[in-house]
Amino acid sequence: MAATAYASLVSLLNTMDQIQTHPTLSTCFDNYQFQSLWEIVDFLVDFVENYSEAEEDLMRPIGDAAHEAEDVIEVDAADRICGRESPTMLLRVEKIIQEMISIKEKVVKFKEETPSITSMPPPPPPPSSTSRAAKKTTMLGFDGYVAQLLDELTRNVSHRRILPIVGMGGVGKTTLAKNVYENPLAVHHFDVRVWVAVSQEYNATHMLSQALSSIGGSRNKTDDELGVELHKSLFGQRYLVVLDDMWSVEAWEKIQRFFPENGNGSRIIVTTRQQEVVNYFGFSSLVVNFLDYENSWDLFCEVTFAQQDCPPQLERIAKKIVRKCRGLPLAIRVIGGLLGKAPRTHKYWKEIAKDKSLVMEYSGDGNKPINILYLSYKYLPVWLRSCFLYMGLFPDGHLIDVSRLTKLWVAEGFIKPTKNQSLEQVAESYIKELVDRNLLLVGELTEYKKVLSYCLHDLVRELCIKTAEKENFYCVQREIGGRRQFIFDERSASFYPPSLTLKKPSVITPLIWSGQREAPFKSRLLRVLVGDRESSLHKSFRQVNLRYLSHHSLLSTPAIPGSISLCWSLQTLIVLGLDRFVVPYEIWKMPQLRHINIPVMIVPPPPPGDVVALHNLQTLKTVENLIFSEEVCARIPNIRELDIEYRLLEEKVEGVWCFHFHNVGRLSKLESLSIRCWGKRFAGDLLESLKLPNSLTKLVLGNCSIGCSCMTMIASLPHLQLLDLRGKAVVGTEWKFVNEEFRNLKHLIIYDCPNLRKCIADRTTFPVLETLHLENLYVLGDIPLDVGEIPTLEKLSVIKCSKSARMSAIRILEEQESFGNEALHVHIRSWGDEALVRGCYESPNLHFI
Repeated sequence: MAATAYASLVSLLNTMDQIQTHPTLSTCFDNYQFQSLWEIVDFLVDFVENYSEAEEDLMRPIGDAAHEAEDVIEVDAADRICGRESPTMLLRVEKIIQEMISIKEKVVKFKEETPSITSMPPPPPPPSSTSRAAKKTTMLGFDGYVAQLLDELTRNVSHRRILPIVGMGGVGKTTLAKNVYENPLAVHHFDVRVWVAVSQEYNATHMLSQALSSIGGSRNKTDDELGVELHKSLFGQRYLVVLDDMWSVEAWEKIQRFFPENGNGSRIIVTTRQQEVVNYFGFSSLVVNFLDYENSWDLFCEVTFAQQDCPPQLERIAKKIVRKCRGLPLAIRVIGGLLGKAPRTHKYWKEIAKDKSLVMEYSGDGNKPINILYLSYKYLPVWLRSCFLYMGLFPDGHLIDVSRLTKLWVAEGFIKPTKNQSLEQVAESYIKELVDRNLLLVGELTEYKKVLSYCLHDLVRELCIKTAEKENFYCVQREIGGRRQFIFDERSASFYPPSLTLKKPSVITPLIWSGQREAPFKSRLLRVLVGDRESSLHKSFRQVNLRYLSHHSLLSTPAIPGSISLCWSLQTLIVLGLDRFVVPYEIWKMPQLRHINIPVMIVPPPPPGDVVALHNLQTLKTVENLIFSEEVCARIPNIRELDIEYRLLEEKVEGVWCFHFHNVGRLSKLESLSIRCWGKRFAGDLLESLKLPNSLTKLVLGNCSIGCSCMTMIASLPHLQLLDLRGKAVVGTEWKFVNEEFRNLKHLIIYDCPNLRKCIADRTTFPVLETLHLENLYVLGDIPLDVGEIPTLEKLSVIKCSKSARMSAIRILEEQESFGNEALHVHIRSWGDEALVRGCYESPNLHFI
């Protein structure tokens, strides 16, 4: 119960902190009561952190009391925001304080009688970068499987073949398929590659959308429309498709007609645990077995000790632990991830080895080794447990967006504030910790190696759900057919039968709903609401305790109502739609706002007289014609990500552009800035006065027509890593970079610049460049050969550019390979003359996409 107790306590602290910083509510509560409650809760948080394995009889009352206190405070806050007051508020809070004092006395007595039994050392420092690259999953003992599978993929058999990979959960089927899918031989052999996560709760729309997203197709269509588009995309192509984690043949039957038989050696890999699926396809299967002891030991050492050897004093006990994993790679990785973060003492490791959970027991429902995986949870620091359990809410096989996950954790109140770090930065350090423990797997990466999403192995997700039910973290209703519906109490708008009897969960989780039914709006305690196109944005703002609101609507909603300010603790506002939205001036009176993401919004100037700085605001996108007045910059001092569009700039005001771009340099925390200009005429001097802060790491400029002086300033930015230049981003047909040095720039994108004929640069201009992406540059001449001399360059992409640009990219690769440089990869997409370009040079590092 420690996870539930800790999450409830930290959530209460966060709620009290928000009230104390609110311009209205801060004066509505009794300061003496708040201070007394704060001191008790702070004491209990410290206790749970250091005695996380204390008895349930002690942890449960702590969580229940914190939960009740937060309910009382939030209900009263909702009443006061709506103009009502509760005469019994002081009495109810006082009653809770007395209950907590009683609990504190029991805790003090327990501490006097019991030594600290915390599971793990203090939390690690946060990652140095939020764009942490994915770890390559080691394939120890799988060399034979890889060779066999590659042979099946590339052998001279013209008809389409289906290749099943079968084995129990956690044995490495997906890892094997992924390594073969990304193998250079497979990349070179197939024209198109598609990856689809099927999962137990498959959905035809989701499967087809995944397939199309792999090859750049559209997604918002009916199943038949998606299928037809997929068929057209694959027709005539030699394709490789991976259908990962297929549980039933019905999933295949729903989509098989959309994979054409081209007679050119196309292949479909299917990973499954079910022999029934293998029998259905009728092809010989590749059976993935357990690792032998030698490979098990090597894998354990690599995961646990990285490049170091196992300490001699731990070797005997470590080998005992490895034997108990019985050759299951997932179990070895999870235990290795646990011990890699644990103290390297014989006493501690012996305690792990004798733990009764360290037994590989196989249950009847798919041979799931849940017991051994439970150790990974048992020895998690208590501050990570609620975050870990929370991820069981996401559907099986679902890719969990990094940005969304951190926002949801913050909205739920799981993140304990620390000095000199935002809550999101703390959440990112938690993600890193879970990845290091092999509980969270890297899902999608950007082209620039930044992690976009993560996923859970289905056995780890099962662990989340079972443990959450056991700890009363959230409830699960199992319906006919085995599908799950998550059930919560009054802080969610979940649908469930009225006859269902539930034990009230102690920690509240969000509702994410979709479909034709509109969510009920009954609870004043609702925190997280994700609505679809059928729901009402206006009704959403009646939920005054909302912290996270994501709304997707195709309906016309030209203005966000001023009632949004009633949502006193709103942190994240995401509105997706087709319109431009007018944001009310009340937005400047919402100090808890952290992230605003709307396709295009018009934001009025701050009202005069009010001085409410939005210190928490980190993301603001996308704003139309934002004026960087001194007052606006003072209101958003900690902004980190800013997207702006300037439209229809037909004339100047009093002879100058009135957007005060010189004040952008005041935003000292700004990391990502995007400025795009639209209209029939573009002003060459629009950004003439632009000043940029040294904190910038990413800059996107579209149709801005910047001059040489502005480019010199950009080059001088000490932390800039990504520069994206689009349309008429730079004046002229010839861009010269030779006088600048972008000393930390890693990624350069030049896109859709119709007049660009020549780009002059050398290896000293971009000394640490890793990727160069050129696209839709139809009149561009040769790419300088000197670009290939950049020692860090890994990828050169030339997409739909002139023949001169494409041919020069191939010459760069040819020259570099003649010098022994095997690290550079060149990606080319042609139109019309692809056969001519393909015949110029052959290399496994030359990719036609």
